[in-house]
Parts: sequence; C-alpha cells; structure tokens
Amino acid sequence: MTLCSDLSLETKGQRRAATVFGKLNFCIPKKSFRQSKQSIGMADGVSGESEESIAVYSGIYARKLMPNCVANRMIDVKYEAARDVNEEATSEFDNLKLVSGCFYLPKKSESRPLGQDAHFHSQTKRTIGVADGVTGRSERSVAIDSGIYARELMTNCVAKLGRKPNGAAVNPKRVLRTAHYKTESKGSSTACVVSLNGTRLCYVNVGDSGFHVFRSNRCVYTSAVKQRRFNHPYQLYNSGRRIMEFDDIADEGEFEVEAGDVVVLGTDGLLDNLFAHEIEDILEKQISCETPHMHPQQIAVAIGVAAEVNSRNDLYKSPFSMAAGLAGFECVGGKYDDITVIVARIESSH
Repeated sequence: MTLCSDLSLETKGQRRAATVFGKLNFCIPKKSFRQSKQSIGMADGVSGESEESIAVYSGIYARKLMPNCVANRMIDVKYEAARDVNEEATSEFDNLKLVSGCFYLPKKSESRPLGQDAHFHSQTKRTIGVADGVTGRSERSVAIDSGIYARELMTNCVAKLGRKPNGAAVNPKRVLRTAHYKTESKGSSTACVVSLNGTRLCYVNVGDSGFHVFRSNRCVYTSAVKQRRFNHPYQLYNSGRRIMEFDDIADEGEFEVEAGDVVVLGTDGLLDNLFAHEIEDILEKQISCETPHMHPQQIAVAIGVAAEVNSRNDLYKSPFSMAAGLAGFECVGGKYDDITVIVARIESSH
C-alpha cells in the first residue's frame, strides 16, 4: 500500500469521486502503528490490498482511541484512523476469504464535521461492521454527539475481534453485544456486523443499517430493517437494561455464500438512496470482462458516489420516499445523510 502523506487520490475510483465532491481526504497507512509512530493514516480504507486486518475510525478522536500513538503527530481530518489488529492465523480448513474496501462521506455539518457514521473492516478476522449514530437522540442536547458513541462502539468491536486468532470463527452477535456493554459514551447508534465463517455469512443487525449479497451481479439476499415504526430504527444506547434490550432488538441470521459473491454493507445513507437493482447495475459496469478483478475499494467508491448523487436529487423516487409513502407520509427525493459503504468480495483462499 502507498502512503498518501498529502492526502492525494490514488485510485481511479477516488479520482472519479473527486470530480463530484472535490478533493476527498483519502490516506492509506503504509505501516501499522506497531511499525511506526511517526504518522497516522487517515483512510477511506483500501485494506483489501493487504492481508493485515485494519479497522478504521474518525481521526479527531484518535488521541482517545489510539493512546499508543504519538499525540502531537496525529492528524485531525474527517475520515478514519487505521489500526492493525493482526494476530497469528490458526485455521487451516477455511477455503473462503473476504477482500474488502470502503467509502465514507459525512454530510456537511459545522457542529459535527466528522458525521455520525463509523465502521471497520478486518480481512484477517473476515469481519466487517458499520454503525450510525442516531440523530434524534443526539439533538436533544448539544453536548451529545452520537457519532462519538458509534465510533466507540466500533472500536470495542475491533478490541473484541483482536482477542481472537485469525481464522477462528466469529460470532457477530457476541462481538456487538460485548462492544455495546463496554461502550461508555453518551448517545445511541444502529449497528450491523457481518462475518464469514466457512461458507456461512453470519450477521447481527440492530436498526436500519444492513447489507445485500450479490451473486453474478444479482441480489440474492437482503438483511431486514429493524425499526419500531417508519424512520424510528431500533438502536443501541447506554442504560441499566442495555444487555436485556440488546437481546430483544438484535436480529441474528446467516446466509450460505460461495466464491465470487459480493457483500455490500452500509448505513441508511446508502440503503435509503440506492435500490438493490441500482447496485446491480453498478456492479455490472464495474465488474466487466475487461475488469473482472476490480478492487472492492473502487466499487465502494462508485456505489457511494451514486448514493450521494441520489440523496441530493429532489425528484428521485428513493427507497426512503417509497417507504415513507407506504407508511402514509408524503415524501419525494433522496435522503441527505452520512454515507458509509463497505464492499467485500468473497474469494477462494487458495
């Protein structure tokens, strides 16, 4: 991987995104934090190019999340700080692996410039996750930013994964449940964690984040939205009953996958602005005969760009507006929001 010390754009997909949004701050860590304390990578994740496991967070909170780094060398920007959680692999029997890439674009906000989404993706643990701080709770007090809660939640997921050997089976529900129990920040968040265990894609979902599975560029599986009513998703938050509530609202499941399948995981900023059939069209264009091995990072950028364009289209009949209509509300156009996309391609480990 290359170090983007000047936050330049390194891939065609990133340059394409720049034509829409202007220069985006993508930066890729050349070394893990264990290897270097001279700088910190603020990344939109191309960890698919490395076999190391990488988790990502927003950089302005890196001093709290990454205490082993040299504080005066930290860079505060809008995207994510990466940390290596690599351990020795122990499994010799798994024949599938995840190759992943991600895209994050926070909506413009003076009070919360980092947005309220958070995510991680770990190839050695074959696990990916997203969280979306819930705006409704954070707006009750200007002192509460649910993005902080979401970032700590994902940090704790990575900490839980870090204690497992590479290749060992991961229970997503247990990971998220433990992370939820240990998260101390005020706020609330939806969350979805997905893990590849053998040929089973296992997941846990709370709220309106979620994922699609595509096979031969056609959607074959979609996770269910968990909400009390329209636009009121279930969420994780701090309370004396949080463990009992977690078990009540967490949706757990699995799906049989095969080499070549593509998993697209995202927050509601993605799912409210792109239908599955629109993602199918993007996959067909990105994964063609000329580019059969398009990196998931570039695919994630293309999907994220399309979602952002739709979110600003007042005439677009979006998934969000259609759901609003079914709930008895009049709504048209996309939904402007933070957008997080993780694309993970399932490949043969051989």
